[in-house]
Amino acid sequence: MRDLLDDDLAELYPLRQTEEDLRLARMRERLFAQPRKRRVPAWAGVAAAAVAVLLVAGLVVFVRPGDHDAPAATMPTAPATSLVEAAGILEVSAEPLGRYRHIRYVSWVPVTTGSLGKSNWGATQLEYQTDMYLPSAKGENTVAHTRLTGNHRPIAGVQQPVELLEREVNKQGPALWTTLCTHTPCHEVTVTAPLATDPALKVRSAAATLISPYTTNREKAELYRRLAGDPAVRWDDGKVWIDGGTTTLRVDPVTGEVAGFEVRDPADPVVSSLPPGTPVLDVSITYGWTDQRPS
Repeated sequence: MRDLLDDDLAELYPLRQTEEDLRLARMRERLFAQPRKRRVPAWAGVAAAAVAVLLVAGLVVFVRPGDHDAPAATMPTAPATSLVEAAGILEVSAEPLGRYRHIRYVSWVPVTTGSLGKSNWGATQLEYQTDMYLPSAKGENTVAHTRLTGNHRPIAGVQQPVELLEREVNKQGPALWTTLCTHTPCHEVTVTAPLATDPALKVRSAAATLISPYTTNREKAELYRRLAGDPAVRWDDGKVWIDGGTTTLRVDPVTGEVAGFEVRDPADPVVSSLPPGTPVLDVSITYGWTDQRPS
């Protein structure tokens, strides 16, 4: 029921509907008669394309689409069957995965005691372990430690106590790389050096660069391809060599990384006194990532 005061006021001040009042009334009718449509910002589609969030078993994974003009590199699912395929695996391997790249070298080196041809002569292999910690960030110092592990392998002749042998040998172990770098970023200076022209030394000259902790995966991949360009270079399930050469390189077919190498040089004075086929140097290499390192 309308208030009497409202009726009196209406008689005293009659309302005049203007054209503007009619327009506003029609607008109100449309506004309240139809549900409001949700406006989608123009940038929403772009943002959705830029970052997609996938929820997989409770794990949030952010996926950023790459350049549509270039095919995205994918990790091969099959082990490499050649140096060229190993190069492809290396180029798409993920890094860095931690603050420090941890590379461990385990080296077996023969030592001899006594006089060759005498009853006191003997030969033994000693094991060295070198741990390199290479920072991912720039401006940080590198850390490398080498030690004798106490492990040994008898080769021939009289075997002296390992403690005695370790007192007589060089505690620094074999020189595995020659480039000196105290702070990151580090660059292997032998990367651009030409490979040895002597077939017997070609793989050995490549190994010196490939095992360096400062050689990047892309640089290793390029060196693989340079080696593969020589038809004399052979591959057999990760073993790489040249007939008549002094060095056999070991490549992990799954990761593409250099897994080690052996040097058998008949001209080496140490090897000449050892049984045939005994390596003058046998190195195994493993790789990992860590967020901590020794001081």
